[in-house]
Amino acid sequence: MDEPSVLIDQLQAFVDQLLKAIPKGKFPRDELVSQWAGEIQSGAKEGEGGHRYAPDQYTMSVHPKVYDGLTKDGNTSQSELMVALRSALEAADYRLTREPHITLATDPTLDRSTIRVIAWHSSDPALGPIATEEPATETPPEGAFFIVDGSKHYPLDRPLINIGRRLDNHLVLEDPHISRRHAQLRVRGSRFVIYDLNSTSGMRINGKKVREWVLQPGDVVTLATVQLIYGEDLKGPPDVTPPYKPPFKPDIERDRVTPLDLSTIELDKIEFGTQKLGQEPSDPKS
Repeated sequence: MDEPSVLIDQLQAFVDQLLKAIPKGKFPRDELVSQWAGEIQSGAKEGEGGHRYAPDQYTMSVHPKVYDGLTKDGNTSQSELMVALRSALEAADYRLTREPHITLATDPTLDRSTIRVIAWHSSDPALGPIATEEPATETPPEGAFFIVDGSKHYPLDRPLINIGRRLDNHLVLEDPHISRRHAQLRVRGSRFVIYDLNSTSGMRINGKKVREWVLQPGDVVTLATVQLIYGEDLKGPPDVTPPYKPPFKPDIERDRVTPLDLSTIELDKIEFGTQKLGQEPSDPKS
């Protein structure tokens, strides 16, 4: 049996476990197995002694409704899926430089029967950790940009962009709370993925603390106290930046009174004593 066939056979149990975790999901099983196998084979590297090393980083993008099913309490956890993936890779005679990590991401442009997988190495089998300047050759999403702090526009027109306080970064953020090399953007599978580079203050996407994230238009990236809004527009960023509105409402809204809550009172209908407001005072002699 040839090597690709061995990998496909071993991945079938992993994909079956993945599909079992998605309630009422209808996915082409064989196509999904082939997609995982293709990503692993194309991303595999040869290390010392001629051993094959599989990618250790995987991003699996699904429709938001599918994501809700995958992460629902009682369904298969990410850790269980990662253990199953490791078992499949080892059974297919692949090695790993570190434990495989699967990141779940949402993509509303996908239909509910599609899962998109991208894979890469976080470290080189022969050279150790991959430098952040590792060449990236994929084409960036057309018209991608960041709005920095609500006013400055930064075009994202290269496949790798370093972000930080040091002057040798592509996007320099002059804030004392920003790390010298804070984050990195890389194109993976025609999408920008942003990574936190072990920064001091971390990274938040739409208010949630994460280490990596597949960016979608409208995402708000917060690095320390700096806010970056991600967008894609073939015409470039807008001339006037609209105010950001969060995609969610607080769980509890306090009672508020605004001018819109007050009814209009006609002054000429309010009486104080015998005189109505709005009337001329009467002459006591008349």
